[in-house]
Amino acid sequence: MTLLVRPDGRWRALPALLIIALVVAGVTMIGRSLGTAPPFVPAGSGFSGITGNFMTGASAPVRVVISAIGVDAPVERVDVDEDGMLQPPALSEAGQVGWYRRGPTPGERGNAVLVGHVDTAATGPAVFYELGRLKPGDEVTVDRQDGSAATFRVDAVQLYDKTAFPAGQVYGPAGGARLQLVTCGGTFDRQREGYLGNTVVTASLVTSSG
Repeated sequence: MTLLVRPDGRWRALPALLIIALVVAGVTMIGRSLGTAPPFVPAGSGFSGITGNFMTGASAPVRVVISAIGVDAPVERVDVDEDGMLQPPALSEAGQVGWYRRGPTPGERGNAVLVGHVDTAATGPAVFYELGRLKPGDEVTVDRQDGSAATFRVDAVQLYDKTAFPAGQVYGPAGGARLQLVTCGGTFDRQREGYLGNTVVTASLVTSSG
């Protein structure tokens, strides 16, 4: 069953008890693209004094670099539509990455979410075409609006069926500063004109400079 979060905060299409159990989870289909429908998760920031679990202040991302797969792309702000479905960058901007603007910024406590297309019918491979090739230990650097750069190390790379999207992991609370990179993946269903899965890369903040 699909879980949607509307802009006014109302939930639909799930029993009330299940909504309470999931708390901040959300999953849906976004047309031919990403399978994510986030709730609003307030961001927090600060410094814990523990290496590998420190956080930075808020600052919007402007560029993401993933050397291991040749990504060096601008970041734009994205949001949910009137049905509560997260919208990635337009297909005409398939070389750009989208940051879910209602969540934490990369480097703050919590899960900062970056989304991008895997490919398009018009242009072929898109910005996150090689996302599934990342391995634990690979680094992701996010340049931020305040001139700082936050570097994350990949913890896990997983492929999920869209019906089993790990919304709690991607959008739920996190004890440290985490980065969630999401794109489509798995088998392409020609009848539905969309992918049946999502590739999710989870990374943790390791350094911040600037």
